[in-house]
Amino acid sequence: MKNILFFSLMVFATACSTSAQAVLTNTTGADESKIVIDATGMSTAAADRITFQINLSRFHENAQTAFNRHKELERYLTDLLLDKGIEDERIQANPISISPRRYSEGQGYETRQRVTVELDDIGEFEQMQVDLIENGFDNFSGAFGSSEQEEAVEEAIANAVETAQRKARILAQAAGKQLGGVIGIEHTSTRGPIYRESGALAMSATADDGGMLQFQTTIPVRENVRVIFRLAN
Repeated sequence: MKNILFFSLMVFATACSTSAQAVLTNTTGADESKIVIDATGMSTAAADRITFQINLSRFHENAQTAFNRHKELERYLTDLLLDKGIEDERIQANPISISPRRYSEGQGYETRQRVTVELDDIGEFEQMQVDLIENGFDNFSGAFGSSEQEEAVEEAIANAVETAQRKARILAQAAGKQLGGVIGIEHTSTRGPIYRESGALAMSATADDGGMLQFQTTIPVRENVRVIFRLAN
C-alpha cells in the first residue's frame, strides 16, 4: 500500500496548575513545555467489492395500482437476485412505503423501497444495470468497497503516529529541547472519496476485454491523530 502523509505543527509553552482543566499537572509550580503535533496518515485499499443500492418506486393516481406495479418490480428483482445466486446475508431490503404525492402530471400515490446488495464481482454489477434498465428500473447507484478496509485504517493510523513522532523530534531539536514522553493522543477518521455511479446506464469495460478496469481501483483511507509530547530542557 502506498502511503502519503500530511502534517501541521504547533509548539507552545503553558504554565500549568493543579486545576482539573489543565492539560498537565505541575505540583512544583514551574512552567512546563509541551508540543502538539497534528498529523494525517493516508493508505489505500484495493476496491474488490461493490455495494449496489436499488431504489424501487412507482407512481399512479390510484393507490392500489401503484402498489401492484411496485410488486411487479419487486418480483422481478427477487427473481434476478435468486438467479445470480446472491446469498441472503448480502441482501438488505426495506419494507414498501406508499404515500400521496403531487407532481406536474397530477396528484396520486407513490411507492418507495430501497434494496441494498453487496457484490464481489464488479462485472456482475455492470450487467445487472442493463438488466434493471431493460425491466423498468431507473434509480440505482453503486459504491466501491474493500475487504482490506480495516487493515488500511490500521496502517494509516500507524503512519500518522510515526510522522507525529518524527516531526516532534525535529522541532524539539530545533528549539534546543529534549523530547519527552507522550502526554496524550486523539484520533479521528476521515474516509476518502468513493467512486459512484447513479441513475443511468453507466457501462464500463471489464479487465477481460482490455477496458479500463484492468487498472486497479483503490480507495483512499485517511486517519488523523493529535499527539501531545512533553518537552524538557
